[in-house]
Amino acid sequence: MSTDSSPTRVGLLMGVGGLGDQSFNDSAYLGLQALQRQYGIKFETDTWGMLNQNLATLRRWADAGFDLIIGLSYGHVPTIGQVAAERPDQRFAIVDAVVEAPNVWSTTFREYEGDFVVGVLAALVTRTQRVGFVGGGATPTVRRIEAGYAQGIAYINPNISVFSDYVGVFDDPVRGRLLAETQYASGADVIFQAAGRCGLGAIEAAKSFGRYIISTGADHSELAPHSVLTSRVKRVDNAVFDVAEAVMLGRFQGGSVHSYGFAEDGLTLAAFRPEVADVVTPDVRERLEKIQAAVSAGQIEVNVESVD
Repeated sequence: MSTDSSPTRVGLLMGVGGLGDQSFNDSAYLGLQALQRQYGIKFETDTWGMLNQNLATLRRWADAGFDLIIGLSYGHVPTIGQVAAERPDQRFAIVDAVVEAPNVWSTTFREYEGDFVVGVLAALVTRTQRVGFVGGGATPTVRRIEAGYAQGIAYINPNISVFSDYVGVFDDPVRGRLLAETQYASGADVIFQAAGRCGLGAIEAAKSFGRYIISTGADHSELAPHSVLTSRVKRVDNAVFDVAEAVMLGRFQGGSVHSYGFAEDGLTLAAFRPEVADVVTPDVRERLEKIQAAVSAGQIEVNVESVD
């Protein structure tokens, strides 16, 4: 571990898709960069690999005395759990999942708050009464995203048809584009993508079809200003920043689960660009703001408890 005079060292094991996904992994990296600017930390990252490779990375960082080791995503639950048990004095964190161990700080996101709101948006702007969902892997997180989205649509109009497809992975933009193209060809005029790097292909499909898409992870409106209505931004950077700062301030809480939603600045909706102002009208925005406030306050309940 670092001494008082040496910088805090953090290891970050990426999720599937890695750096350059313009989503989950890139957001986490922004958190490390912010920590470096503010506190002068040192950090290392490594890519997602096979089970033995991930275990070796975690053990290497633990043996080197890193102050904090972070695993991104549900896929690292078994590896973080195993190495945390082997190294009970080492501090670990997992983002977007829970590991029940006394030396692991777990972070979850109430994505469904934002997913419900963008489902409302899709329902308010669709003209064909057909909308779509493109997921990456069918993980518990992505299935909850789909469920929240569907509930938001049904809140406005339960008769809207929803196409739903999963790529099966998070790092294949070509397949993501093909699924989105199929949904647009079937009449969907709005798609919500939660597919990591695959979602970049879905955005390309929206551009080529002249249709609309709602994105996740980061603000993707610059990729297709006339097609991206908004992005439900998951502030992974804030979660990474918070746990590392807790280590530095002596506030690390092993065995705890920290939940992020709108109220905790764990979720935001990206600003609506002028290019989609004729679709996302002032009336639509006003209604979205009211519904978002009601969801955040618990006045509208989104139920994804049964999704696993």
